[in-house]
Amino acid sequence: MSARRFLPVFVIPAFVLAACSSGDLVAPETTAQASASAPNLDSARVERILDSIQDTLNTADSSRDPALLQARLEGGALRMRTDQYAAAKATNTEVSKLIVNEGSVAVSNSNDWPRVIVNVSNPDQTSLPVIAFAVQEDARSQYKLLGWARALGGAQFQLDNMEKGSAPLSADAQGYVKTPKEALQGYVDMLNSGNAGNDQYSGDDFARRYLQDAKSLNDAVQAAGNVQAHAEVSDEFPIVGVQLVDGSSLVVASFTYTQTYQRTVARSTMRLGGTTAALAEGDDDTVKGKATATYVATVLLHIPKSGSDSQVISVVGAERALGSVVKDDNAGNPDQR
Repeated sequence: MSARRFLPVFVIPAFVLAACSSGDLVAPETTAQASASAPNLDSARVERILDSIQDTLNTADSSRDPALLQARLEGGALRMRTDQYAAAKATNTEVSKLIVNEGSVAVSNSNDWPRVIVNVSNPDQTSLPVIAFAVQEDARSQYKLLGWARALGGAQFQLDNMEKGSAPLSADAQGYVKTPKEALQGYVDMLNSGNAGNDQYSGDDFARRYLQDAKSLNDAVQAAGNVQAHAEVSDEFPIVGVQLVDGSSLVVASFTYTQTYQRTVARSTMRLGGTTAALAEGDDDTVKGKATATYVATVLLHIPKSGSDSQVISVVGAERALGSVVKDDNAGNPDQR
């Protein structure tokens, strides 16, 4: 492991992308799980864990074999890396390097589980930092990479230092404007309503891109049919977080969304493009009836403490991957009417 830093705080500065406001931050009361007097891990054990996860990633990446990931990845991280392998194989391209054992670290300090390691890695100063969460579900389990996302421009948050530790949060953690589970569901509901922000969620780059992609695809195929996007929360993906210095929370959560291509005009031609076409079943890139492209997305939610001046939840990091495209030639095929 190289360049390991255990900093008192970590703040992601503004970048050239559009800023994502975190709202006003206030000093907190403790609202997370009961904390221990010391962090759950020392620096040597953190290094061994993260190095092991990195070794697993490197080995699996070399063959793009998702089965090799299962020893050290789970939840959204396992699904996303698996989908990235599928896309890389379909397009004959390399999988982007993922670094989770360099940079700055925070660890949980709870007497309970899950226990958490947060790694903030920025090996390339020209790119956005990657925030990765490794989680130990219970005393008999290994720490596994649960999710990661690239910071969005302007994101700012402060993690407690290594010597103190950070209180971990479960999906149902109380004391915030929403529980982590509620915050994810509200974000997905916002996307499905066609909005990139509302009174409860600040606008963010991921939401804007999600909606713009759906609009651009729909515009491109309007002579033959339409494309509809829909996001869903899944129990397949655990949700965890840590309490930040100011008492707010940083939560990693994953969900799926689909882009459904539907041909509605008889004798028209609708074609898929890019990675979507490469992942589609068969050699034919045309859509005769319906085609459904399924993505997995991971977001970092910044959730304010209950009673704070700002009640607005922000997405401060996001990552997505396209993993499958399923075609059904007979579903709504207008030539069969």
